Amino acid sequence: MSGSSSEKTTSSDKTSTEASLSSGIASVGTTPSDGAAVLLTSTNDGSQYGAPKKAAGVSGTHYASASNAIPEKKMDEASGTVCLTPEGTQKILVIPVIIDDYAINATSANRERIYRTFFGNPSDTSWESLSSYYYKSSFGKLLLQGSVSDWYDCGYTASGLAALTSSDTSYDPTWTVLRGAVAWYKGTYHTDATEFDNDGDGHIDGVWLVYSAPDIQSDSSLSKSLFWAYTYWDVREKASTSSPSACVYCWGSYDFMNIGYGESGTDAHTFCHETGHMLGLEDYYVSAKISGTKNYGPMGLIDMMDGNIIDHNAYSKFALDWIDPLVVSGATTLTLKPSSTSGQAVLIPADNSWNGSAFDEYMLLEYYTPDLLNLSDSENTYPNRYPAFRENGVRIYHVDERLAKAMVSGSSVSYSYTDALVHNSSSYTIRAHSNSNGYNVLDENFRAIQAIDCTLKRNFDTECASSGVRYHADNSTLFQAGDTFSYVTYQNSFPNYYYDSVSTMNDGKTFPYKVVFSAMTSEGITLTVSAA
Repeated sequence: MSGSSSEKTTSSDKTSTEASLSSGIASVGTTPSDGAAVLLTSTNDGSQYGAPKKAAGVSGTHYASASNAIPEKKMDEASGTVCLTPEGTQKILVIPVIIDDYAINATSANRERIYRTFFGNPSDTSWESLSSYYYKSSFGKLLLQGSVSDWYDCGYTASGLAALTSSDTSYDPTWTVLRGAVAWYKGTYHTDATEFDNDGDGHIDGVWLVYSAPDIQSDSSLSKSLFWAYTYWDVREKASTSSPSACVYCWGSYDFMNIGYGESGTDAHTFCHETGHMLGLEDYYVSAKISGTKNYGPMGLIDMMDGNIIDHNAYSKFALDWIDPLVVSGATTLTLKPSSTSGQAVLIPADNSWNGSAFDEYMLLEYYTPDLLNLSDSENTYPNRYPAFRENGVRIYHVDERLAKAMVSGSSVSYSYTDALVHNSSSYTIRAHSNSNGYNVLDENFRAIQAIDCTLKRNFDTECASSGVRYHADNSTLFQAGDTFSYVTYQNSFPNYYYDSVSTMNDGKTFPYKVVFSAMTSEGITLTVSAA
């Protein structure tokens, strides 16, 4: 195997390497084999991250805080999907991978920068580390710790890896790297990896493979494009509680930490997006299309799971059980605090049949402010993205994350809406809708989550500029003091009306309210909900 030219950190220079890192790092207690570098292991407790404190639950006339009756983790289990638990202290394994024709990038300096990107304090980075981002976004509910190993030489060039094939239709060439890397890690660091199986299911909870090649997904000489960032599952590895195997993993270039604000330090935007998938969240941008249906950018390209920028939105946080929105059950007036600092959001179902979870259909409102995890992306334009909102205002989402029961009969599968979680040999539960119509298992025109544009100039679900460029959200998208939302005014943003001229929500219910916005300050905005 090539790669001998790569610079590796050995036990002899461990002291100088760790001295250059911030506090919150520990080395393993065993001597690694083959001259490999000791692990860089995070022991950061999050106290230096500056996470906001979630506001206490409140109630008033026709509204009250409500927790998520079906957390993302439980839904994932019902679908048979292994995901990282989104709360508590969770340890992930990071293995830098040498792609042999890019071995020159497999340096000790880059390994140290990978550690900073994943587990450093914000002051160690140009923005946030992966760990500090999720600690802040979750209001301290999720603390990511973990270890960064030495560079693992996978033995393949970029073209050699891309050319790997298998008769297994689920196979991805990175499975070969993943299996080899985990076996190498266990042998080199004398461990069974049980320290990374926090939920005891026999799988390492999350593996990050950070490869030494740049982002070369557009290289037409490769038989398969592997060299970008994505999350995948090795569904063929058997679980073992005595020596956990890898299942869910992320694959991304070391060079992603140089993009954006990384020129003067390290940047974690791409790593945060992919880790969102590891937690169970889906892409909110369009990743597949069915001929004959229109779908351009349901979230307006401004969201961590859409354009890889700013904080996670209120729906994502509700699904992950990080926030408890105020659920409206009738006419009321309330003051909504900024979502980034309080975790508040307002959920308005069409009627009292809401199932009590994130996985249903409803309107969801959050008060956006350009601070905390939104600040840098509002002050700067992240490369190849659009600027985030620079003003305060309410983001309104139409959420339709209803669940579907998949019923297996031989080689065929049929689907129906459900509120129950089930997983057995003949049926299981999955999301019914995606923001990419090709992934919908029921109505292809429905979206999981769609932003509403205050100005009516754009419909992020169904319209596109004449040039073919997708519309994106901007400051005017936000609802501010003096604005009003009602179904009738914004009906073109609802699939049933746009496609079929039916004035109902996707589930056939009539949305009975209008919302008037007033008295907007940095501390909150007043919402008056009344009959439409």
